[in-house]
Formats: sequence, structure tokens, C-alpha cells
Amino acid sequence: MSQISIAVAGFSIIASILLFFQKRTETTTAKILARLLLCILIMIQLIQAMYIGGYLFFDSTVSFFYLLSLGLVGPLFYLYSQHVIQTNMQWAIQEAWHFVPVILLSLLGILLPDYYNIFYSLMFFLGGVYMSCLAWSLYQLRERRTLFKMEFLFTASFLAWSIAVVLIGILSSQVMDLLLPAQTIMLSLLLVAAIHIQLNYPHLLSSLEEIASRQYQTSTLLNVDCDAIKIQLEELMTIKKVYQDAELSLSSCAEMLSLKSHQLSELINTQLGMSFSSYLRQQRITASEILLKTEPEVSVLAVGLSVGFSSQSAFYSAFKDIHSIAPGQYRRQILAK
Repeated sequence: MSQISIAVAGFSIIASILLFFQKRTETTTAKILARLLLCILIMIQLIQAMYIGGYLFFDSTVSFFYLLSLGLVGPLFYLYSQHVIQTNMQWAIQEAWHFVPVILLSLLGILLPDYYNIFYSLMFFLGGVYMSCLAWSLYQLRERRTLFKMEFLFTASFLAWSIAVVLIGILSSQVMDLLLPAQTIMLSLLLVAAIHIQLNYPHLLSSLEEIASRQYQTSTLLNVDCDAIKIQLEELMTIKKVYQDAELSLSSCAEMLSLKSHQLSELINTQLGMSFSSYLRQQRITASEILLKTEPEVSVLAVGLSVGFSSQSAFYSAFKDIHSIAPGQYRRQILAK
């Protein structure tokens, strides 16, 4: 168990570093919170791996930073998610109060070392509270609850783990060391899930942003020339080919049109009868169809990347959703005619 947990800790540290340097499309505040969260996860995994390997011991300093790091995961992840869901949300000084209970519990854990396991358990209880609040926020996005099956599963798993840690911490102080290897593996699985979402659902963030903008904003197009905006949007896609940008999002596209995110979302929904993510996917698939027909010497992967898909799996998945066959098979059928 120990050797496995050390190995997966190494993987998760490398994965976290790669995610840290990944180019992100969120708001500035969301980017900062995401990178802070990744730094915290790296610190936790480093401490756990070194402790399990016998290279580190929990003195008062290490115990403080470990407890603090564990406690920060919940509020950081919650705040990051809120800034992703509510794209017009600005950082407010009041949000810093989310970190006060974590700091207090960490200090108490050092001042009262005999009760360290209790404070360790309370950190997980606090994290469970934040995950519950986040699950409720996602549940309120009623239009696309099926998008969040994985998130709900993870939330349920995290809550079950939190309850187990709380009970163990309160009822027994001798088995706490057994939790560290399992906890290391659990954090690694979280990062695997994050990478899986990045590769297979590259436009999930845009979908989230779009759905949330309709849920949280009172949008109106009364002062917007919809016909003119539709012409500008068509020009962006057909002339400037902005769909080729793999990181194009609802907010960045809206900014090009001098609109708010919720206005562009409403316009595409009401005027074109689809969501922004579906519209963008349609533009990319249409462009890929042309390339598959006219440039048979270009690889299927190169075609997908050139029209804005971030990976082969994302291109194949989107293409099969529309045509029910893989792009390579589509090309062979077209060229055979």
C-alpha cells in the first residue's frame, strides 16, 4: 500500500505541475484560485509521500502546514467553482473569510497537539460542507444535470470519505496513519478525473459558463440589434474563422461582439435554436468536413486540430455525435463516391 501510494503521489505531483502551466480560459480570479489549489495539492502530496517513505516527520511546523493545506482545499475548490459558474462574479474581500476557520483550526491543532486528530477530522468535515454546497450549486443548473454525473459521484465519494475520517479521528487516534496512503491515492484519482474531463470534455467549461449565465443572470436583448450581431457572428466564424482557436469560450466570443456572456447565450438560443457549445461544435465539424473532402493527404488528427478541437478524442467524439461514424470512415466513404 505504501509503495503504491508513493508512486501515485509522484504521478499526481507531475500531473498537477502540468495542469498548473496549462493555458486557461477562465476569468483572472478563477485562474489564480485554480493555480493556488494546484499548489496546495502538490504540497499535500509531497508531505504525504515523504512521510510515508520515512523521509519526513510531523513536527509542529510540518503539522501546521499540512493541516492548513488540507483545510484550504475545500474553500479554494468551492470559490474556484463559483467563479467559473458565475462568470460576472468579481472577487470581494468578504470571500477571504472562507479561509479564517481553516487558519484557526490549524493554529489550534498546534497549540493543542493532544487533540490534533480531532482538528484533522474537522478539516475533512469542513471540506465535506463545501463539497455539499458545491453539489447544490451544480444541482441548481437543472438544464444539464447529466453533465455532472461524474462530479456528483466524486462529491458523494468525498463526503463518504469525510465522514469516515471524522469518525476515525474521534473514535480512534491509532489508525490515523493508515489514512494517509489511502488519502494520497484518493487525491491522485481526483487529478486523473480532472485530466479525463480536460481530454474528453474540452468544452465543458463553456457549457457550464453558458448554463450558469442563464441561471444567474436576468438577461435581455431589448437593446441589442440581433440581426446585426448575427451577421457579425457569422463573419467571425466564416471569415476570421475564430472557431480554430481551441480555447474559444462563450465569454471570449461575446467580448469580440461587445456583448455579455448571457446576452450571446440568449441570442444563439433564441435566434439559432441551439447552445453556444453546440453552435461552436457545428462550425468546427462543418469546417472539418470540407478539409476531409478536399485535403485527403492531411491526417484526420491534423484536420481535427486545425479546426479547433483540442485532442483526437474530442474530435472523434464530436464527429460521431453528428455523423454516427468516425471522421476517417466518413472520408473513405466520401472519396469512394
